[in-house]
Formats: sequence, structure tokens, C-alpha cells
Amino acid sequence: MPLSLTFHLARRQRILPAARAAFTLVEILVSLAVLGTMSGGAYVGFTAINQYAVSSRLYSQAQTVAQNQIDLILSDGPFDPNIVPPKVPAVLALGTTVKDNVFIYTDPRTDEVLVRGKMTTIITDAPDSMTLGADVSKLNLRRCTVQVSYTFRNTNYVVSLDTMRTADR
Repeated sequence: MPLSLTFHLARRQRILPAARAAFTLVEILVSLAVLGTMSGGAYVGFTAINQYAVSSRLYSQAQTVAQNQIDLILSDGPFDPNIVPPKVPAVLALGTTVKDNVFIYTDPRTDEVLVRGKMTTIITDAPDSMTLGADVSKLNLRRCTVQVSYTFRNTNYVVSLDTMRTADR
């Protein structure tokens, strides 16, 4: 082997490991671009998850408001329209009742009502009877529909629950 080639290989072996120990500017820029893309995607993903969580919490609150009204309808009494005078609670009066400004969500830190809705209660008479042998008796059924509607971020939501109630006796 000629001396110049041996000297050149020896010199190259000394410089080469030191050159490989550092990152090039292109490698650093590529890694920063990958990290930036991943963090941007994570931000968008977490924002979407947070928005979904907020809308689910509001929907659950609206269901709770409707369920509270259903519970009132089922428990308020006495309800017996067959006696004279009939005993019918105001909540079971036939017709439609609309209650505006029903609060759906209150900020726990400031106690400020952030989302308000409208609750519509529809009570109808469901004429039905039951036959036991020769006896036919009217069941005095009332069909109750409770709808809670609200708007959040320019999207309308409606929760609707139904129940039936019969006379207490």
C-alpha cells in the first residue's frame, strides 16, 4: 500500500467518528418539523375531545332537568279524576306548559348561568280501559312528554322523555 493512501485512511478514521457524533442542521430541522406536526395534531385532538365532553355534560344536565320534571309528574298527588271533586295536581293538568330560561349549566367557579334552555311539558289524556270479567274500568291514563331544548355553540339540542301515569287507586 502506498504511503499516501495509508496516511489518508488513517486521517479519515480519526475525523470520521467525531463527525458522526454531531447532528446536522437538516436532521435537527426534520426532527423539529415532526415534533411540531405531532404537537399540532395533539392540540387539535384534545380540543375536539374537550368540546365533545362539554356537549355531553350539557346533554346530561338537560336529561337531568327533564327527569326531575318526570319525577314530579309521577310523584305529585293525589291523582284521582274519578271522584267528585276530581283530585288532579296542577302538574298533571291537560295541555302544554312552557317554561323559559331553565338553567342547564352553571359555572361552578362564578355561579353564573352559562347555558339556558326551554322546557315544554305536554300532558294528554290517554283514554284506555281495562276489562276484568264483566267489569270495565277506565284506567285514567295521562301521557306526559317533557322536552328540554337548548342551544350551545350555534347548535340546537333537544332531550325528550315520556311517561304515563294512572290514577292512584
